[in-house]
Amino acid sequence: MKIYLLVIAGFLLAFSVKAQQPLGSWNGKLSIPGSKVSISFHITQESGQYQASMDVIEQGAKDLKSSSVVVEGKAIKINMDAIKVVYAGELTNDSTIAGEWQQSGLKLPLTLTKQRRGSPELNRPQAVKAPLPYESKDVYFENRAAGIKLAGTLTLPKRNGSFPAVILVSGSGPQNRDSELFGHKSFEVLADYLTRNGIAVLRYDDRGTSKSEGNFSTASTFDFADDAKAALEYLKKEPKISNKKVGLIGHSEGGLVGEIIAAGKMRPDFLILLAAPAVDIDKLMLEQARLMGEVSGAPAERVKLLIETNAKAFNLLKSGTLTDSTRKQIEDIYFQQISTLAQGTMSEVAIRDQAAKIVQTFTPWFISFINIKPRQYLDKISGPVLALNGSKDLQVSAKQNLAVIQEVLAENKKVSLTATELPGLNHLFQPSETGSPSEYGQIPETFSPVALKIISDWILTR
Repeated sequence: MKIYLLVIAGFLLAFSVKAQQPLGSWNGKLSIPGSKVSISFHITQESGQYQASMDVIEQGAKDLKSSSVVVEGKAIKINMDAIKVVYAGELTNDSTIAGEWQQSGLKLPLTLTKQRRGSPELNRPQAVKAPLPYESKDVYFENRAAGIKLAGTLTLPKRNGSFPAVILVSGSGPQNRDSELFGHKSFEVLADYLTRNGIAVLRYDDRGTSKSEGNFSTASTFDFADDAKAALEYLKKEPKISNKKVGLIGHSEGGLVGEIIAAGKMRPDFLILLAAPAVDIDKLMLEQARLMGEVSGAPAERVKLLIETNAKAFNLLKSGTLTDSTRKQIEDIYFQQISTLAQGTMSEVAIRDQAAKIVQTFTPWFISFINIKPRQYLDKISGPVLALNGSKDLQVSAKQNLAVIQEVLAENKKVSLTATELPGLNHLFQPSETGSPSEYGQIPETFSPVALKIISDWILTR
């Protein structure tokens, strides 16, 4: 589930960095009004030219490219023209850059620390390594309605027989087949575990991502459901697959995709919901903002302001279209919010510019997404369902969503439901201290072994 807390709060982030010896990865925390943002910068050099990219952990942003990087002695200047950001700093020693982040009239201090080899952020003990005790092959399948081919990896047990199989469907944002984020490849780890235990797995690149065709930016949740249906149709035709035991595992928005498919005509034989939405999406997003604001240490009055502001904007988006009039009303709503947060540190022009940028984040996908009511699909599901949520998930709250899944599906006589809240796990099913996305890249474990075993054991009993 994509995180909009920081964007909707009115402060878009991005930049990259370099210095006298700036090559490598650099990490820092940018303090914006009401929150802190964890940022990683990756600096390289090719043909004598410096290049940089940036990750914003809280927003799930990865590999944002700089437009230029200038290094003069110890001075570093990184330009991100696309979002009007400049980072200017100085290498104070071989492990620290002290500098200033500038955007639309706002200037904030930002100190970066070099990430050393072997640090916990790079430690991924569950990384899949060859040789593999199962068959792994690249495959392509077609979404004929959309006229696109999707690329993926199919892993199969080597022994003879007919095997149960699952399709992995990723959450929000363009993701490759491994669902790769901050050095973690959660879908690769999940596929590896399941296939070692006798379950075939198909995972694929989102449309318009990596080797898959199509345009991700113009697609809706319902388009992603069509892609997953195409995967389901393809997998049922594989020779070693038991055609009565083909299920779908959806994470976050991918869980919503699973709910949509399972409520339709081309149903999977079983459904696994990992941190899946169950309440109206606008309510989910407001709860996400509240939880994220609280864990970041933001003052209660600022969290309250954020939620009230977002609620007003979301209500205007429920018409399903973003007219010029609606756009102006939403911009005015965020203009007032940013003015309150900035407390005189930004000019009126800069505030208006930030408010306009927020409106730009309300893409056709987001407008469609914010209007979805998952319960209407849950009501129509049939067959076996496993629903898992982490107790420390701040993006799709277990208390808010798993409770509704249990309530709705328990009343549905066509569903056999197993629902479990897993203590201490975050949105990515990692053991977590607070559940904050700022921890995602710092946690060595990619996917809880407890969750992996629950998923595998449940599939094998279908």
